[in-house]
Amino acid sequence: MKTTALLALAVLGAAEAPAATPSEHYAQWCAVCHDKPPDAKTPHIDAIRRMSGVRIRHALLRGQMAQYVGDMSRGQVGNLADYLARDQETLMPPSAYCEGEPSTAPAMDRWGLDAANSRWQRQTSVNAANVGRLQLKWAFAAPNVSTMRSMPAVSADTIFLATLAGRMFALDRQSGCIRWTYRAEQPLRTAVSLGKAGERAALFVGDQGSAIHAVDAATGELIWQRTVALFDASMTTGAPVQHGDKLFVPISAFGVALAMQPNYECCKSHGGVRALDAATGEILWTAHMTEDAKPTYKNKLGVQMWGPSGAAVWTTPAIDAKRGVLYVGTGENTSSPATDLSDAIVAIALETGEIKWHFQGTAGDAFNMACGGRGRSASCPKEDGPDFDFGASVIIAKNAAGKDVLLAGQKSGDVYALDPDNEGALVWQRRIGPGSVLGGVHWGIAADATQVYVPIADPPFVGANRRPGVWALNIDDGKDVWSHAAERGCIPQGRRGAATPWPDCSFRYAFSAAASVAGDVVLAGALDGRAFAFERSSGKVLWEYATKRAFNSVNGVDGHGGAIDSPGMVAVGTQVIVPSGYDMFGQMPGNVLLVFEIAEEAES
Repeated sequence: MKTTALLALAVLGAAEAPAATPSEHYAQWCAVCHDKPPDAKTPHIDAIRRMSGVRIRHALLRGQMAQYVGDMSRGQVGNLADYLARDQETLMPPSAYCEGEPSTAPAMDRWGLDAANSRWQRQTSVNAANVGRLQLKWAFAAPNVSTMRSMPAVSADTIFLATLAGRMFALDRQSGCIRWTYRAEQPLRTAVSLGKAGERAALFVGDQGSAIHAVDAATGELIWQRTVALFDASMTTGAPVQHGDKLFVPISAFGVALAMQPNYECCKSHGGVRALDAATGEILWTAHMTEDAKPTYKNKLGVQMWGPSGAAVWTTPAIDAKRGVLYVGTGENTSSPATDLSDAIVAIALETGEIKWHFQGTAGDAFNMACGGRGRSASCPKEDGPDFDFGASVIIAKNAAGKDVLLAGQKSGDVYALDPDNEGALVWQRRIGPGSVLGGVHWGIAADATQVYVPIADPPFVGANRRPGVWALNIDDGKDVWSHAAERGCIPQGRRGAATPWPDCSFRYAFSAAASVAGDVVLAGALDGRAFAFERSSGKVLWEYATKRAFNSVNGVDGHGGAIDSPGMVAVGTQVIVPSGYDMFGQMPGNVLLVFEIAEEAES
């Protein structure tokens, strides 16, 4: 999640790093009554673990148990509720499970689909001639979640899906049945990467508490777990990426949201990248995006401010083995002073973590959630925005002359081409729209041999020249090839509509999720829940599917689609995979992983 997407998490404390783990909280405060209940009114732990997370959370926050958790933060209470409900998938019918060890042969092993982060899927037979025959094959409903934010990894016969309920599932690609389940004590929030931990095929994923989990892809057993946090306010958002025997982990931070608290000394946390030994999780080096924060000034409430801070890294690294570097994008500073590595593309040496060069898209950008909204409060930095992160991962592409260029998209609405052989010198720049804290280029762009495909997430508020949609630009010069303007096509009843999280007419309808390319087709999902396939050469809509509806799931859990955001759509083999549901910022929740397959062509 991007750094400015943490308002709800910060207010509820869900992203706080707890002083103790949920299991330790349970052992200290709960086990004395619930491991051996003193009376018939006190439920046994086995019964509690069959309750829904919503029910447990209500009991802890507002119900009978609230008096017993008074010294715990709301984040700790939320984590405890997730821990207690972690075995709820046992309620799924026996038909939800199947035998057999998954294949670990990679079919889609990372967020960017390749080391260059192109999101250009070459292992697919989906194309413009057959994409119109895509039909829903099965739907899996992730238990106890309302947001599908983790892009799965895929092997020859299995989809590995991580969820915010702290579970990762190995799902058979043909039927959606569960081969194994891995349980973590924190929500799993990054995309899943499939690689090697020593000699074992491993899945790498980051959790809410800044730990990286290496899980055996064949069995679902934990190989190792390593906390990579730089600060209490660190978090993982971009996916870990393997290259050789190293695992490269981007590190974000949520000080941007903590600054809303009037007495919070904003801000000391900053972003970075860490290299780990893929076999053991040992930390090999760390690249910091700012120097350590120091006291700066006191705000009007007399609270000490700190800086520099921020420059969170919530992009997935692109690996440039030829030049021995990786590339990441950074976010804004979260306190004054603004620095030169914020809102920047940064090249980092693969072997040492040394920062080789950077390109800054927007200078002087310091912003946190104390700015804007209902008014500028005490902890808003002096610079006051504009909050133009690089959230879309850098792509290494080639122009028509065969020369490498780096492609980058920014929340400002800008797309850049940079020269990796000239310390990131600007080749061209194309601004599509005005951008905003939630607009411009949000989660990801995609590129093939000649074009770069750019989703624009400008929100539907009153403002100048909003241009939500999907653009295709020429890699050589950034000029438009085609564009698809997003249109709502209806009149919403306010931002949510009626009394349902899934209104007939969605208030939000732009393209925020990362795009991808499959054959001669571009795949992009919209915030109103529609999945699209565009003809790569012209932008013509070849296929469209409304995911905002209820689904009969293969695992017996109630399923519903919603907004398509973050991981977006991807094709693998004859299948197209669509995670649907994203409940931040008033968007439509959902909990389904939809798998489509090309239907056989009818005989004439």
